[in-house]
Amino acid sequence: MPTLSSEHQPPTSSALSNTTRELSVLALVLIALMVLSCVTLTLPPLASVPDGANFRSAVLGVAFLLIIVPFFLRARFSFGYLLGIPFFVTVIGFVWITYSSGFDYNHDRARWSAVASLLCLLLPLLFQVAPLRPPLALSVPAMNRLLLGLLALAALMLLWAASYGFAFVSPYATDGLRSSFTRPTALNYLIGALLGAVLPYAFATFAWQRRYLLAALSLMLIVAFYPVVLNKTVLFAAAWLPILFLLYRLFEPRRATLFAVLMPILFGLLAYQIANHGSGFVAQVSVYIYGNISVRMFAYPSIAMDRYSDFFAHHDPTHFCQIGVVRALLGCPYNFQLGQEMLKAYDLGNLNASLLATEGIASVGPLWAPLSALLCGLVLSVGNSLSGRLPPSVLAGSAGVIQQTLMNVPLTTNLLTNGLLVLWLLWLITPEAGDATSATRPNTTTSSA
Repeated sequence: MPTLSSEHQPPTSSALSNTTRELSVLALVLIALMVLSCVTLTLPPLASVPDGANFRSAVLGVAFLLIIVPFFLRARFSFGYLLGIPFFVTVIGFVWITYSSGFDYNHDRARWSAVASLLCLLLPLLFQVAPLRPPLALSVPAMNRLLLGLLALAALMLLWAASYGFAFVSPYATDGLRSSFTRPTALNYLIGALLGAVLPYAFATFAWQRRYLLAALSLMLIVAFYPVVLNKTVLFAAAWLPILFLLYRLFEPRRATLFAVLMPILFGLLAYQIANHGSGFVAQVSVYIYGNISVRMFAYPSIAMDRYSDFFAHHDPTHFCQIGVVRALLGCPYNFQLGQEMLKAYDLGNLNASLLATEGIASVGPLWAPLSALLCGLVLSVGNSLSGRLPPSVLAGSAGVIQQTLMNVPLTTNLLTNGLLVLWLLWLITPEAGDATSATRPNTTTSSA
């Protein structure tokens, strides 16, 4: 009697049990993220607490988003998975806010549009994972030489940028000074590519190779740009990228992705408690941590969707005129930075927003926003095809900055200004046989559920 080959053997009961346990953990963490995202928005200074009957409706509205959970259980880890979880949290927060929002727009329509947009975004983002064989792949030695050259380029660009001005100030004092340093547009694009793509990729690559001095040098260069760009994200990235890299070395990549979002939320909530019950320097630091993690990192993307929904309920959509080429051809009734329009309307800072708000609500309105989200998801899914060969820790480490900026900046801005296209190019030329990385390390793969 013929026997089954090993690759066709049915899964054992132990394997099925492990799979069930893994899916259960993922589901529980996703539900915890949903709850904690709403809790974060109920705390001061946000205090988005629906009154009376609206509270029950808000809970039910957020609970409806449980229909999204099976998407994350079914999908395998990818660049899109890395982005999908924060977008999920953003929409959860927006749905919650709409039940206490005092702004005059159609809240029901905005909620349905946001959920539909999330679904349309996630379909290609999670499930378009067709691999792309890179025709331009370099050898491992050639890739390493290129990265060393890019580190030298980063040092030169740092000196060039510093010639236009720099300041050693605390993160509290950056907002007023940042705009005073005027640099050539080309230099700004280069800095964005270096901070968003090149240096994170170099760090992740060298860390995977255990070339820790070069990995540390990559992080030091990121920090060195802070006095020049005066951007808190730079300081955050230098601290966050090693944590992110380690998380993906220790845990299954999908679980690591959830932990990478859950941990900052919990840390922000802990800082809030310390700020309320502590005093002195510790309380001040806790207030700063809470403001930059809970409020700025997690609440603002949802708040931006609320403000954009209100603004464009009473103003014409942009029809993508925030994009330079479109603006040059068709003109634009708004400031070329929508964040400036939001600043004038709501006095809440330069409120730039993710693709859900900018390419969606602002550009085409809530009715067509899901279609825009689908197109954005298809564009972003290119990253899945280019990064499929990378070890999860290298993928997550190299995309750690881009992941954050995509939650707060439009897709079109991220492609050019923040280095997403450069990151994709680096993934494209990653050595075919190699881990981006090293000829001696195995190429870590991920499995689907």
